[in-house]
Amino acid sequence: MGGMPSIAHPHTRPSGDHQHGRIEDTVGSGLRGRQTLFIAVAWCINVLAYSIVYPFLPIYLHAIRGFPMSMVGLIFPVMGLAAIVGSPLSGWLADRAGRRVLLIGGPVGRSGAFFLLAWMAAIQAPFGWFVVGLFLAGLLGKFFQNAANAYITDMLPADERLSAFNKVHVGANIGWMVGPAVGAFLARMPYSLMFTITAICCLGTAAITWFFCPAVTPLAVKGRAILQPPSRALLRVLHDDRRMVALVGLTLCLLLSVSQFATTLSVYATETVGIPKTSLGFLYTINGALVILFLLPVNEALKQYPIFVRIGIGAFLYTVAFIGFGLSDTWMHLAICMAVMTVGEMLSLTAILTAVSQIAPANMIGRYMGVHGLVDGLGWAIGPYIGALLFEQFHGQGLLLWTLLSVFSSAAGVGFFTIVRFWQTTPPDRKAKE
Repeated sequence: MGGMPSIAHPHTRPSGDHQHGRIEDTVGSGLRGRQTLFIAVAWCINVLAYSIVYPFLPIYLHAIRGFPMSMVGLIFPVMGLAAIVGSPLSGWLADRAGRRVLLIGGPVGRSGAFFLLAWMAAIQAPFGWFVVGLFLAGLLGKFFQNAANAYITDMLPADERLSAFNKVHVGANIGWMVGPAVGAFLARMPYSLMFTITAICCLGTAAITWFFCPAVTPLAVKGRAILQPPSRALLRVLHDDRRMVALVGLTLCLLLSVSQFATTLSVYATETVGIPKTSLGFLYTINGALVILFLLPVNEALKQYPIFVRIGIGAFLYTVAFIGFGLSDTWMHLAICMAVMTVGEMLSLTAILTAVSQIAPANMIGRYMGVHGLVDGLGWAIGPYIGALLFEQFHGQGLLLWTLLSVFSSAAGVGFFTIVRFWQTTPPDRKAKE
């Protein structure tokens, strides 16, 4: 469902990017396309970095270090807390200091956090130390993510953003396809090496944005913005825009299921189904490869359908895939379910981000992206903790375990199909001017 082009807001002023050197509004679509490509490359390296280590964190802490799964599961709410702090903070900073500051500074800081985690792994530090290191990595990761989403929203009219976010998602999935395979290889070596390579990749993300992503001026001509502190900005978004509340509520519900993909699934596949770690890496590679090959054509073929219909179908495909995981007893069964789940991903995740970009007022793009990032972080933090608790209780009852984990995606699917009847994506301040 295409959105409307951004319309100038009467009470906005340029953010930091627009005060310190910029690409003017008059640049052609070709230049904007190249900027989107570079953001996609940066996302690729950023996700490659994290996906090297993320699926293997539960295995390292539980199977190698011997911490119980109930304790290991605590790292995910902690990373959720990092999202609670980092998302509104980064959204506010993106509107105030500029996108480019966060595009570069976030990955540099995150690199430092992963170097710290490498040192912790080398000395076999206590569990609490890892919690602190992962908190810092999660906090700083939000800086790049929210700034990148706001950067794309600045550059492109609303009807071009879904295609741009899909391209970025393809880049991210190239990183996700390669990362777990690299991680599976490195898992046979000291885990300190895995964290070190992740840190180096984060520096690569910063280098791409430093050299190839200059500041941009949004297509909406801005006047003067009122920049509130992060906490008040967050409350303003949630208080003033009921559509955003509905969208992020359903998104959180969906993500409680989606987030089992990289955590609960990795432990379930290796311990319950019994596949080796190398095969686990190739299982995640299937996900990345399918997204790379089919994300753009699938969304192009289905673009005539309302965006929330597609999201709802995607949510129900997660449910089907999860029930399939519960019935699986071979790698091939898991691979088929992974393919079904990946189609659900292709229909839902970038479409949600596009909807956020379309309803965000011109002077609050960074903060809306910050709210989306907060919910995304919460889902990827709370969901795996729920998964860890259910895994400890029902790890020998696969069908029951994955049926319970699919309840959230089923509820989200019903919700998205319900709101499609009355939803509009054009912000009130823009609609009035049109």
